[in-house]
Amino acid sequence: MSIQIKQLQKEDAQAYKAIRLEMLEDTPEAFGDTYEEANAANLKFYEDRIIANPLFGAFSSSKLIGTAGWFVTDRSKVRHKAFLWGVYITPEERGRGLSFELTQAVLDSLPNDIDLIQTCVVVGNKPAQKTYEKAGFIQWAVEEKALKIDGQYYDEVHMVKFLK
Repeated sequence: MSIQIKQLQKEDAQAYKAIRLEMLEDTPEAFGDTYEEANAANLKFYEDRIIANPLFGAFSSSKLIGTAGWFVTDRSKVRHKAFLWGVYITPEERGRGLSFELTQAVLDSLPNDIDLIQTCVVVGNKPAQKTYEKAGFIQWAVEEKALKIDGQYYDEVHMVKFLK
């Protein structure tokens, strides 16, 4: 089965919303949004998200099976830093290296004025952490109680890849 990695376009918004809801249901501790918040957002929200920030998808026979994106804030003092976010592979497609390929697509798309890229991974998600390490990220901190879901706290490993 051939997998295509490409940058999402406005026309991919419906498929992106569907996989976003899947990821929030499948691994809520890995993402800052809730399923309810994401489900309540209209299609224009997802179109705008795709347009505003580079977001890549892994497609198998035109089905979106994975995502990864990056963004930079508009604050001048931190515009040299990008943030990798939304990395997800559907459960049946995991273990094939797609998250690494998507992460590489993100890294390859970064403009030259980006000096570093950061990401976070929930403590205990060893496959994700190993993927980021393979891509050149290193751990620089652990944030305790980074997320709180139904009264349970989750710590996050903060990682960085220096580009310059």
